[in-house]
Amino acid sequence: MTTHRPSAPADGNPAQRPQAGLRDTLDALPVAVALLDVNGVISAVNREWERFPQPFAGIAAPVAGGSYLTECVAAAAQGDGAAVEVSAGLHAVLSGDHQNLALEYPSSGGERWIRTRICRSDSGGLVVTHIDITPQRVAQQESSFQASLLDAVGQSVVAIDLQGRITYWNDASVQMLGWSAGDAVGRHFADLALFDNGSRATAIIAQVSSGKPWSGEHWTKHRNGLRLSVYSTITPLYDKAGQVIAVIDVSTDTTESNRAQAEMSRLSSLVEFSNDAINGATLDGIITSWNAGAERIYGYSPEEAIGRSVLMLSPEERSGPDEELRDKLRQGEPVIGQLVRGMRKDGSLLDISLTLSPMYDEQGQLVGSSAVARDVSEINRLRAASELERDRLAAAQEMAHVGSVEWDAIADRVWRSDEYCRIHGLPVTAEGSRGPLLGAVHPEDRERIAQLWKDLMDHGTSVDFTYRVGDPDGDVRWVYARAVLERDDDGEPVKMLGTALDITERKLGEQALERLAFRDPLTGLANRALLTESIQEALAECALKASHVGVLFLDVDRFKVINDGLGHAAGDSLLVQLSSRLLDAVRPEDTLARFAGDEFVIVCADMTEDSAKKLARRIRTAVQIPFELLDREVFVDVSIGIAISSADDTPESLLHNSDAAMYRAKVSGRNNAIVFDEAMHRRAALRLAVETELPRAIERDQLQVHYQPVFEVASGEPIGFEALVRWQHPEHGLIGPDSFIPVAEETGQIVPIGLWVLNQALQQVKRWKEELSGAEKWKMSVNLSARQLQDAGLHSGVGDAIRAAGIEPSAVVLEITESVLMGDADQSLKTLTKLRSLGVGIAVDDFGTGYSSLSYLRRFPVTSLKIDRSFTDGLGGSDVHAGPIVEAIAAMGRALGLRVVAEGVETAEQLAELSRMQVQFAQGYLWSPALPAGQVPAWFAAIRCNAN
Repeated sequence: MTTHRPSAPADGNPAQRPQAGLRDTLDALPVAVALLDVNGVISAVNREWERFPQPFAGIAAPVAGGSYLTECVAAAAQGDGAAVEVSAGLHAVLSGDHQNLALEYPSSGGERWIRTRICRSDSGGLVVTHIDITPQRVAQQESSFQASLLDAVGQSVVAIDLQGRITYWNDASVQMLGWSAGDAVGRHFADLALFDNGSRATAIIAQVSSGKPWSGEHWTKHRNGLRLSVYSTITPLYDKAGQVIAVIDVSTDTTESNRAQAEMSRLSSLVEFSNDAINGATLDGIITSWNAGAERIYGYSPEEAIGRSVLMLSPEERSGPDEELRDKLRQGEPVIGQLVRGMRKDGSLLDISLTLSPMYDEQGQLVGSSAVARDVSEINRLRAASELERDRLAAAQEMAHVGSVEWDAIADRVWRSDEYCRIHGLPVTAEGSRGPLLGAVHPEDRERIAQLWKDLMDHGTSVDFTYRVGDPDGDVRWVYARAVLERDDDGEPVKMLGTALDITERKLGEQALERLAFRDPLTGLANRALLTESIQEALAECALKASHVGVLFLDVDRFKVINDGLGHAAGDSLLVQLSSRLLDAVRPEDTLARFAGDEFVIVCADMTEDSAKKLARRIRTAVQIPFELLDREVFVDVSIGIAISSADDTPESLLHNSDAAMYRAKVSGRNNAIVFDEAMHRRAALRLAVETELPRAIERDQLQVHYQPVFEVASGEPIGFEALVRWQHPEHGLIGPDSFIPVAEETGQIVPIGLWVLNQALQQVKRWKEELSGAEKWKMSVNLSARQLQDAGLHSGVGDAIRAAGIEPSAVVLEITESVLMGDADQSLKTLTKLRSLGVGIAVDDFGTGYSSLSYLRRFPVTSLKIDRSFTDGLGGSDVHAGPIVEAIAAMGRALGLRVVAEGVETAEQLAELSRMQVQFAQGYLWSPALPAGQVPAWFAAIRCNAN
């Protein structure tokens, strides 16, 4: 039942009728009218009421005097639905709940529809009218069925009048475009952007208005602004006179179709003129409607199809599945896109995509179904061919480890190949969204990939990039990807095509090559090549930030002892363990490299001297923990040199400076850390000059021999000289022996230099003997190094020098330090014995600082002892132990018949003490420093003059 409330005058009462001529007035009305008093008794009726068939059983035509209310209630009690409606309305108005009511309901038996109005009169009674509205209801049901059929089509159906206003908007239009029917109906189609090109839309509407249909694809917009690609069929709508009164736009959203391309052809939207077969049927499967598309597909005309069973459209073997589909419809379940076999009128079979939708009447009762059938025979053939090609492509991609991906920018959907999924560790599914793809990327690469994607979307057309993909097992794969983006005429992204190549094996090969080129094979640390590159990068970075680079050069103290004592395997194990501890000590951004052997270098950006010293302390603390080598604990120390960069530094200079500082740390006592300074720079420059230029010093005539006189303490007369070599360098000036003799010793240059000094000294003393009065008994002392003592040609070299100078061997004294003498005692004994056989004297230099053993004095052919200057300095009270030691050496020398010479005499007090202790000879600055040969004659003359 439908209830209406008619309008009433301002006072709320129905219009009053005058009593005079009441019957005539009532008879003039075109509807059945009865007047009731307050008890529901009829007081008057009109002629139409008398003729009107009452809507419920038991009342033929109630007349004046009869209780209409009583008869209605009695009929209602018998279960008459119409009587129930009317009696309830009568009571509602009589009770004052309503002033007037309008009721719509089916008559008893349901063959008619009645509209009854019940109004309160001024007298308190009621006015009741009946109208037969059966024709209107039938037309309404037919219209509702047509609308339901259009909604069931699943396509947008829009009616537009000739002024461009929307007059109809079905449910599919709501779903597709987002506008409700209430929002759309009455508005101009341009307001909703049904066509993105207004001028084109106007032309299409004009064409269709002239009676020419139009169909094609165009762009429209969803209410949310999303652009949609739709396929529309626009046809004219005629009135009974054959005049065009509107156009019908039946549209299908082809956005998904364009992306899939091979799935479905464009959906037609019209019911009657659609290329698809659209028909209605009862629940028993009797066809009730049949469009032109159905005639084209199945071959039956509407006359042949309507009224017959849908079973004629299926082969006999499909009767069972068809019944299952109808069972679903009876339960109110739609069937969407069901692939079935259809049969044409001529008996030929075809593939059908069938969509069935239940249809309901206004009471919600299931009354039938609508069907949309599409011939997909060709599509299936193409799909089968496409799937075959896709399988071939998938097999080829799997073999080549190449995957492909396609992104539909309009629908924001992604299609990816099986191999693409396998490469990225994703479930093998053809479709999906972009989210899982980014999630498969290694966490450290995601931000970079997201930025690359943003740049491509903003303004790019293509991009190449490499990234990593991780899997749950912790393995990492390397992927090289390329993406190409298609844009429309407005520059908006439409589609992206991409490929992904698994380059893991190639990357692993590159990493292996890189390790060979830039990594130390034993420790895995950076090697020299990578070290130099790291220093260069750190210098460039710190130059921009006005900070400094710190380089720490480490050397393992006494590593050779471990290597020689435990073997190279133990040495390698020590280096590997040390590398691990050093990595724990440095910062993550620092570079740790193995420079060579047992040497390591650490490169630190943004480093100050204090920070470098703290790092050195951490390293030394880490190294103090014993190392496990061959089931034993081994303790080692490291010497560390630190260099802090300046504006002009290069990788080479920083390495050189830190190396120099490390060398200084090692020399100063090992297990130490020293920062490079300018003095060290000068020493390093000097050392470099010594190492590179010393071999040429003799031939360039840069070496000089200076001579320090040796005096007899008792007489105060000079008795000879000690020859001391000097290097007159063109850049560094006069270089003392302490600066270049150790280098000469290391490099072996000491042998030719020592022989040259010996020859120069002996020839010089020979000349003095001949030219200076009082020099006839002078002796010449020349120092021998450890390397010279090991030289097999030393004996012959000394003999040749004596003969070349023409000097008596007894005037020659060869000086050897205690440490050199005892380095290899047996070899020293053999060499010195041969030298002594030449007639030369043998002196032990720096006596008292080494072994000072009577046993070796007894074994070796020693003729002189030279007291070290450290003991001479302590004479005169500064060192209470110095006097007794010097006195003991002097006494021992006298007892053994050895000459005793005190070195480093600088004061008269020291000389007096030596005299008291009966030390025979002395030398030092008290008399003279070492002099060039040319100054000796004048000096000697002055000495003789002062003596006189």
